[in-house]
Amino acid sequence: MPDPLSIRFEGAARTVTGSRHHVCFGARQWLFDCGLYQGRRDEADAINRTFAFEPPTLDAVVLSHAHLDHTGNLPTLVAQGFQGPIDCTPATADLCRVLLPDSAFLMAKDIEHVNRRRGQKGPPREALYAPGDVERTLERLRPRAYHEPWTLFDGVNVQYHDAGHILGSAFTTFEFSSSGRTLRLGMSGDVGRAHRRILRDPEFPPGPEVLVMESTYGDRLHPAEEDNERQLLEVLKRTFARGGRVMVPAFAIGRTQEFVAQLHELIERGQLKGVPMFVDSPMAYHATEVYRAHPECFDDETRRAFEDENGAPFGFDRLNYVTDVAHSRALNVRKGPCIVIAASGMCEGGRILHHLEHGLGDPRNTVLFVGYQGEGTLGRRLREGRNPVNIFGEPVEVKAEIAALDGYSAHADQRELVEWVEHLKPTPRTIFLVHGDLAPAETLAGLLHERTGATVHVPKKGEEFPLWN
Repeated sequence: MPDPLSIRFEGAARTVTGSRHHVCFGARQWLFDCGLYQGRRDEADAINRTFAFEPPTLDAVVLSHAHLDHTGNLPTLVAQGFQGPIDCTPATADLCRVLLPDSAFLMAKDIEHVNRRRGQKGPPREALYAPGDVERTLERLRPRAYHEPWTLFDGVNVQYHDAGHILGSAFTTFEFSSSGRTLRLGMSGDVGRAHRRILRDPEFPPGPEVLVMESTYGDRLHPAEEDNERQLLEVLKRTFARGGRVMVPAFAIGRTQEFVAQLHELIERGQLKGVPMFVDSPMAYHATEVYRAHPECFDDETRRAFEDENGAPFGFDRLNYVTDVAHSRALNVRKGPCIVIAASGMCEGGRILHHLEHGLGDPRNTVLFVGYQGEGTLGRRLREGRNPVNIFGEPVEVKAEIAALDGYSAHADQRELVEWVEHLKPTPRTIFLVHGDLAPAETLAGLLHERTGATVHVPKKGEEFPLWN
């Protein structure tokens, strides 16, 4: 009789944030990812503070990549008593050293701002975790290279393959063996896209019998690259013609670097002239430095440009990285057209909130979304046309143009996800779809079953499944 083997989905189940998957094998238990749930403040705070297990009983965490919705709740786990190792790729470890301290800093600033606005209206709010919790978390990071297997526990061998999503992102395979039986579990994290800027294409690891895969764009196709570029130029030109600025909420890791690379291409071709560009994010600046430190993750074209053109596409004339607060505030009163890129990508924190607070009321301006906006986030409310919206607890009227380009997504779309699964050999017999809202997940589930014959589940939060046949 083999040791019991099961998985419980404790986050990113029928939603796109808060990835947290609990694997149990015999006496051992670990998490695959421990991300922040991002949404309405009270709901998100309650979800992020609560675990369905006692953190001191957890043996390890294995990470897919560095985005906060996959790593941002690790300090809460540590603060509540987790003492095990945290495995990740070297680039993910370096990005976490940038991202998690910044997360704690932004939480503290956000809580301070909200409490000042609230005054005496109820007890003061508290941040989810403190810088000391982050320090203890970073001490537990254990880098693992792509394609080099390691033993997590007796009977559990693990290997990373490049997922092509952001720098250091990994598709993870767990090989279980017990009492003469074996099983391969594959966990995608987020699946990237082929033929994108900067990074290598997603790899095809040995096909798992059981696959846990994202479904963010399970019911949609991304526009062709040429259509996306044309629409971008249209947005820029009509905003600049009004004398306005383009405010781009973008994740500091991944989306910012790719969008900057796109702007660099437009400048090189003479299609974008005379407009200053600002990346207003200390985290994006430091994350870009991590990108510079890991050219081994680049595709061949980017690596040649990086080595031959003095660090392009991450630095060029008219691109300014803003790190200090005074310069950031000065952008809000700056006259004339410009592009301001700032985190967070879903407008749930960070400097983008201050730019929106000052810029949404000006009809000359444009808010340009270049990434997915999860349900319950400020970004989703803006994309849906809500007016007014609350920022720092106060209503703000929306007069600016709201535009969106889905072609920059680092997530594979429906066709790319299905084709990726079809390339896995052997084909998975069981698939669990996570990290997607219910409608796209169910649409993708039906298509995958039809194309592969696999049994496909869209688990609810807290639902647990045995994994042996």
